[in-house]
Amino acid sequence: MGESLRRCVKSLENENENSVRDEARTALLDICNNLLRSPNDDKSRELRLDDHVVVEKLLPAVGAMECLFDIGYTEDVTGERIFLPHNASLSRLKTLSKLLSGSGNNSVIENITHRRPLTQNTFFKNIIWHFNDILHYEDPNLQRKARSFIPIAKLEIAAMTKLREVQKSLKLNDATTKSDSLQLETDLIMKDLFLLELLHWFKCDFFKWVNSPLCSICSTESEYDSEEPSADPRCSRIEIYRCTKCDVVIEFPRYTHPEPLLTLQRGRCGEWATVFTLFCRSLNYDARFIWDQTDHVWTEVWSVSNKRWIHVDSCEDVMDKPLMYEKGWKKKLSYILAFSKDEVQDVTWRYTSDQKTVMKRRTICAEQNLIHLLRTLSNQRQNSIGYSRARKEYVVKRNLLELAEMLYIPNSRNEDSDENYEGRLSGSLAWRLARNEISQTNVSKNHVWNVSKYGQTFELRYNIVKDTYQVVSNADILEEKSGWLERVNTVEGEIFRKVENDWKMVYLARSPHAKSGRIKWTFDVADSNLRLKTFSLTAKSEVFHGASVSSEIEAVFNDNKAIVIPVPNCGNFRTEDVKDAVRLNVIVTLSGGRGKDAWQHAQLFRQSLENTEEQSMIISIQLKNCCA
Repeated sequence: MGESLRRCVKSLENENENSVRDEARTALLDICNNLLRSPNDDKSRELRLDDHVVVEKLLPAVGAMECLFDIGYTEDVTGERIFLPHNASLSRLKTLSKLLSGSGNNSVIENITHRRPLTQNTFFKNIIWHFNDILHYEDPNLQRKARSFIPIAKLEIAAMTKLREVQKSLKLNDATTKSDSLQLETDLIMKDLFLLELLHWFKCDFFKWVNSPLCSICSTESEYDSEEPSADPRCSRIEIYRCTKCDVVIEFPRYTHPEPLLTLQRGRCGEWATVFTLFCRSLNYDARFIWDQTDHVWTEVWSVSNKRWIHVDSCEDVMDKPLMYEKGWKKKLSYILAFSKDEVQDVTWRYTSDQKTVMKRRTICAEQNLIHLLRTLSNQRQNSIGYSRARKEYVVKRNLLELAEMLYIPNSRNEDSDENYEGRLSGSLAWRLARNEISQTNVSKNHVWNVSKYGQTFELRYNIVKDTYQVVSNADILEEKSGWLERVNTVEGEIFRKVENDWKMVYLARSPHAKSGRIKWTFDVADSNLRLKTFSLTAKSEVFHGASVSSEIEAVFNDNKAIVIPVPNCGNFRTEDVKDAVRLNVIVTLSGGRGKDAWQHAQLFRQSLENTEEQSMIISIQLKNCCA
């Protein structure tokens, strides 16, 4: 029986409430039995993703959808259903049925759950393999080759430009923010800014995500068929796909060594983290490969300016949001390990705010056994020939700083209520739904723009390609902030920034689970001597299949009277109806669409990734003296 299928069933059995587990198990058994009774019936092979069985019984259960994908189910081109191809073997289906029913071998489920010594042995072998494998990144020839792919000069210019803009905006801040600005200026050193530019370039321009490879003849997306072992030691396995149109067989090698990936420039999270970590090492960052036992990998980079390890996920273009997986993706974390040239560390506690619950899931081995293994491996590496005493002393000091951070941060993160963690963006919708890695939360940032801070003219520009806001006056940038979400007041319907690397487009869309999405930006006249005079808005949007992107302005006056002004055309809107108001709320609603992809049919700020300089939204506000 396949170990991957065993793990899926084990997740179903161990990581769900009893009622959720029983509902999902019954639904899976019904699917298996129907298919085995009528293997040639297309209806028995198909499952719509909006069907109540999927929505109410399978999606809520950890491991349920993974079981279906593991036995061969695949997503169709519309993204509205999954199905089992006729050429898929039924042997794995029969195995799943046996595992779920607990028949044979004195209850297969029980054997999976309680066979701890073998599981510990496999777990430890995996750790040792990763720790040895990490030394590939230290090959000077491989690092030199990696550097040749990176547009270093271009990224340095971009980082320097950003640094100058930040420094310029800091000088324009008023006295009340100067102490914070001084700290910020210290933290935002060039190397950290360069890392941000490297991350964004890697995600948008260099590496590509692969759900299933395209046919080399007709460019149609293929379907998973099987997998085979590889004779190449740099490759863990070869996934076999078949074209749905011309039946051509396509091989997708899953490389664990970074060198062939420099040329292929594609893969899933394993390949992404492998190459990005190599890039960081080739640029002399202290970087390490992070392995999450619940099936994800990413990178950590030591920030000299912050004196701590920074979480960097190249798949998501996300930096320094370690709780993203627990809060955004809803992952049930257990073991997260960091592998570097110096050591292997258990860094689970950086990624959770619920230590007690995580401890209950850590059942593979005794904690002392894991600690002993990690210490032994690290000591062997640091006492090896050629490892300098100075390096060892540096690593010890760095470890003390890391220990202090992880003792403090998990407790403080329980109060981290105003930080947003989006669901997973990489991978197909069906795949993310199956892994339950899509968040379903609303966000209150409560940010208010003080427009009177800049005089009687305020102009705000947002560029979705760069994902930055700029406050501009006479072509001069007064202030720049990254992240569209960081400067909104509230968000409903889990709006997220969707990047389509295949179509080279980017836009804001609502969650697939939400019937509508709503964003509110708030602008306040804090100076009591000033009032609003005029308001204008220019914004990009696209709609398909009956969807809608609608906007309105809510103007609030000194006596708390408020009026709502509809915006019939965001392409070029101007009004004087806001005259004498002291606060404005700009509200955009995304709704409508057709079928399972309705969430994608209302697109705010849709723009080409290659159109880097064009603004996605411009808001202009004119103020006047209150007596005028």
